[in-house]
Amino acid sequence: MSARKSAGFTLLEVMVALTILAVALAALVKSGSDHARNTIYLQERAMAHWAGENLLAEYQSGMRPAAVGDLTGDTEMGPYRFGYKAQISDYTATSPFPLPAVRRIDIRLWLLPGDETGQRAIVSGFVLP
Repeated sequence: MSARKSAGFTLLEVMVALTILAVALAALVKSGSDHARNTIYLQERAMAHWAGENLLAEYQSGMRPAAVGDLTGDTEMGPYRFGYKAQISDYTATSPFPLPAVRRIDIRLWLLPGDETGQRAIVSGFVLP
């Protein structure tokens, strides 16, 4: 009687290996997808912040009038178009010595087409009236 040795994997072993491989590949694809989505979101936020800084610089340089109230509009930065709302209010700082009156500017930016619920950045600053 001769004993014959099996020189391969059983069907069950192959199925377990394929299942492990499928789970690992699915996790890898999800991880790559999440990374791509986060990268795009961070790029949108960075561009929105830069667009807000540009708007604030226009107010600070006098290119835009800093009248008290709410202003809305849109602006572009890179490949993105953002809607913005600039809230301008009088601001008085509390200090032991007199300071000049200033205006506070808060600029909220969101990706267009869309509304403020998709806000990407807030930029704040001060200007002399």
